Amino acid sequence: MIEKVNPSHPDKVADRIAGALVDLAYSKVENPKIAVEVLLGHGVANLIIESSVNISDAEAEAIVSRITKHRDLKVSLVMVAQDRSEERRVGKE
Repeated sequence: MIEKVNPSHPDKVADRIAGALVDLAYSKVENPKIAVEVLLGHGVANLIIESSVNISDAEAEAIVSRITKHRDLKVSLVMVAQDRSEERRVGKE
């Protein structure tokens, strides 16, 4: 069975937004630590980012606006610092 999803499907759009946020982090520093979750629905783009690089509200809103082409889409951004203890634990394995 082959599954084909329309490029404008919210999951595909969310993937493109997440990828653009990761690309932004890489444009700021070499080898950033970043994890991104994006949920689109009901007029809101929910972005949860855990990163060693700061991404501003304005940068996130610009990415969402560019990719979705919706200027009126509300962006909810939760930005948290990458957990340094997790980074150390992974390095020991």
